[in-house]
Amino acid sequence: MANITITALTVDGVELPAPASDGVTISKEKLWSQDTGRSASGKLNGTIVAQKVTLKVKWPPLTPQEAKIIDDIASSGTAFHSVKYTDIAGTTYTKTMYFGSPSGTWGSWAPGAQTVTDYSVDMIER
Repeated sequence: MANITITALTVDGVELPAPASDGVTISKEKLWSQDTGRSASGKLNGTIVAQKVTLKVKWPPLTPQEAKIIDDIASSGTAFHSVKYTDIAGTTYTKTMYFGSPSGTWGSWAPGAQTVTDYSVDMIER
C-alpha cells in the first residue's frame, strides 16, 4: 500500500471534492487462479490471473453539501461506477469500481457552520 496524492477524482462524470492531502491509499490485490494452493511439500502452486486496485479515499472536513455529492454516488443503487483519477505524476486512470460503505463524523451542528469530518470510502476495482 502506498499513499498517493490525487489531483482529480471523477465518478460517472461527476467531479468529487478533492481528497485530503495524502488522503488516498492505493493497494494492488493479486487474484490467483482457482487451482492455487500448497503442495504436500509446502510449495505454492498457482497463477496470478489479475491484479485489481483498491482506493481508500479520505477527505478533509466537508460541508454537508460536499459530503452529499460523494454519498449520493457511493450509496446509490448502481453497483459499478466509472472512476477516473489523475495521480500526482500526471498519470490518468479510468477503472470500473464498486464502493464500500461511506462513513463520516458530524464535526459541528451549528447552523451555517455544519461540517462532516473523517469522511471516507473505499473504491474497489471490479
